[in-house]
Amino acid sequence: MKVEQIKTLILTTLVLVSIVLFWNLVTFQRNYDLVNNQEYVKEVTINDIKKPIKDLVVPNKIIYRNGENSFHGIQNMEQITPFVNEIRKWTFYGFQRSVNEFVEKFEGMPGKQVLIVQFPGDVPFELLKSMYTVEVKEIPSGNFRYMFIFQEDLNDDEGIVYFATNDLRSIIKANVRQKSSAHFRNLIEIMSNNSNPYYAYKKNSGGYLFVNDKETVIPDDQYYPRLYDEKIFVDALFSNPDRVTINDEEYTDGSSLMKLQSDQQMLTFVDPTITESPDTVYNMITTSVNYINAHGGWTDQYYYSGAFVNTKKINFQLYTNNYPVFNELGLNELSLVVGKNRIHEYRRPYFRLDFIPYNPNKQEYTLPKGTDVLAEIQGDGVNLESVEDILIGYHMEKDNENAVIKFQPSWFYKIGNSWIRVNDEKLGVVENGLE
Repeated sequence: MKVEQIKTLILTTLVLVSIVLFWNLVTFQRNYDLVNNQEYVKEVTINDIKKPIKDLVVPNKIIYRNGENSFHGIQNMEQITPFVNEIRKWTFYGFQRSVNEFVEKFEGMPGKQVLIVQFPGDVPFELLKSMYTVEVKEIPSGNFRYMFIFQEDLNDDEGIVYFATNDLRSIIKANVRQKSSAHFRNLIEIMSNNSNPYYAYKKNSGGYLFVNDKETVIPDDQYYPRLYDEKIFVDALFSNPDRVTINDEEYTDGSSLMKLQSDQQMLTFVDPTITESPDTVYNMITTSVNYINAHGGWTDQYYYSGAFVNTKKINFQLYTNNYPVFNELGLNELSLVVGKNRIHEYRRPYFRLDFIPYNPNKQEYTLPKGTDVLAEIQGDGVNLESVEDILIGYHMEKDNENAVIKFQPSWFYKIGNSWIRVNDEKLGVVENGLE
């Protein structure tokens, strides 16, 4: 064989090998792109807990007005739950507007016995289908904050319920069907005998502030928090965790970003691609609940506490010992900014309270009456017309030195989207030592 022929053969072989290698490279890249286009998401969850809306959107107060125009109420979630369970047995139908009829009953006849069910934030009528049994195809638009149930309207198997906005200016009447009202009436009787006196402060706007008007003794509490590895949130929140890179306390896949605050055990997850916003509280609530359920984010006992359409923000508040928890840094809540059917921003703690509390130096605190709290707030120059609610709850504080989370009973009032703690020293909160 001549030298030229050998060279030609070698060159031809090299060209063929190059073509084969190039083809393999191209086909491999195509397969890789196919996987990416499927937007594969790892199904990783923090825990297996999924909660229905009916267990999250619940009242935070129940007040009873007897025939003498005096009020009694409860705020403890353990006491509220039996009422919630009983109302769930009712069937709602026949919705219609009824402002004048309600005003005459509640304002014009203060001697009428009525149960007032107060929710912590606006509840869309559309959400009733997820909370109770509703027999109509269409229900009213808008939101409500209260349910008013007049005792005279509860017959053996039928009744009437009034839904009201926070200022009591928009009223919707609904018929209810029940197997028997006897159990519900019994609950009212039990509550009237095992509740605290309440004071009803009427605002010029038409709404009310219902406050516990008896000194209340509540113990403090303390927990060692159980920290979650941040990797579980990376796996649960990012659509493709394998692409996530880490820079100090920032995690990103090139689009979404998760930032940690390790000193507070807080994280913020942001998806900047979500730009369109929902237009109703209903869409905000359902989108948020679906999102948290998808990754098992209910790490402690949380309840819906409010949604704000103007900022697209919705909050779920932590409870402990059946009372709401408050914290200036947001350690007490799951906070979400909602986009169109998706979440733009998600802020939450990445710890949970341990099952076994650790509180060797347990103390009890005597909180003053609600009327004293109203006077103190006014004395500080706060216009009560701007106050939306006043509650007893726990102030949450991290003790980094001892690695514990402390909960101290206190009074709190709400203005806008902010809860403010009433100064305990000015109120004269009494600390009682326990053996």
